[in-house]
Amino acid sequence: MEITGRRQGQPKRIGELLVAANVIRQEVLLEALKVSKNSQTPLGRVLMSIGELSERDLDAAITVQALIREGAITNEFGVKAINVCVKAKIPLDDAFHRLGWTPPEVIGEHNAGELGELLVASGLVDRSILEQAIWQSKENNLPLGRCLVLNRALTSTLLQSALTAQVLIRDGKISLEQAVNSLKNVSKKQTSLEQSLFDTGAFRPVGRDNIKFGDLLTQAGIVTEGDKISAIEIGLAENQKIGEVLVQSGMIPAAVVDESLRLQEMVNDGQISGLQAADILRQAHSRGLTIDDIMQERSSRQEEVEKVNTVLELLMQSGVLTGDDFNRAQNLGRQLNVSIAEVILTKEMVSKKLIQAALQGQGLVVEGMLKQSQCATALKMCKSTGAEFHEVLKDLPPEVPTASTAPAVDEAGDRGKKGGGFLGNLWSKVNKKD
Repeated sequence: MEITGRRQGQPKRIGELLVAANVIRQEVLLEALKVSKNSQTPLGRVLMSIGELSERDLDAAITVQALIREGAITNEFGVKAINVCVKAKIPLDDAFHRLGWTPPEVIGEHNAGELGELLVASGLVDRSILEQAIWQSKENNLPLGRCLVLNRALTSTLLQSALTAQVLIRDGKISLEQAVNSLKNVSKKQTSLEQSLFDTGAFRPVGRDNIKFGDLLTQAGIVTEGDKISAIEIGLAENQKIGEVLVQSGMIPAAVVDESLRLQEMVNDGQISGLQAADILRQAHSRGLTIDDIMQERSSRQEEVEKVNTVLELLMQSGVLTGDDFNRAQNLGRQLNVSIAEVILTKEMVSKKLIQAALQGQGLVVEGMLKQSQCATALKMCKSTGAEFHEVLKDLPPEVPTASTAPAVDEAGDRGKKGGGFLGNLWSKVNKKD
């Protein structure tokens, strides 16, 4: 039987290892998973509470899983070792020796977990403090990192950096040595892990805008920062994705995971920014809509914004949008990082009816049927009277006629009536458009 193998990115989960080793039955695992989900309790703790597993058995399974992930042993050998350890009721080290393999000297350190050893190696936490936090973690059924933060032995920022380093190590993107050195710099220079890795050339993230799955959920206000960090830590220990942990714990429904992954992919593809993705997810979650509904609304909104932009000068010239309102919209736009037109729409500085009138008048100007000054006058009349744009054209004061707009004389010799003349012709054209 092959003992060692190459590094495996996806070793079996704890429950799968225990079933494969004939330590627990498949039906027991399924029931324990239900209890774990409903009670938000780690699976291993559930199995211990119902008498299916001892604490030593659980520690052995966790250690084996870590060794499989590191490529020190194969899945097959790890399953065999768990079986011998549990059935013979001997320490895991003895089980390894019985199977003809001498584990490395650091094997005992796995009881502290990969996170604990990473924190100690990088100097972020003393071993004595770590051991106390491990005891508290077991007693209170809390993730180790959460206990360290609650004890003020570690900040949430440093914990998240350490967890991110763990993910990068697991995915084979950086080495343990690079992670340790970068975490030291994070603590010393008060910088981010990504920046520290970038500065040393250890890791160069994709240049375009991207967003982590957990960060998307926190920015959208769906989960708290603490819950996100705990989910990452549990996911690393149980070899689960953060979304799976959050769903199993009942924090979010599976539909939110699916839609968050879609938005994350859109950000990575450069279709939307991370901030836009978080805003879409926030609105969809709070309003009970799908992200497709929200994106359709945003698309329609963008069309409205573009329309306001096309008539912004006309709105100013007619006085429909006052100078004070324009300045206020400009200041708010800078603060919120949005366009002036979007502020005008959001704050309803100009009614939709007047915006539509401005668009209608702008069209007549483009077609040469009105002058810009006449259009502005008509728009001003719309605001003061509340009348429709085509109605105020009948009372629009005439300007000096030109060759193209000179009043025509009909067969009866009448000028300026509703059926003839400059205003009459204009009125008939507008009616045809309507």
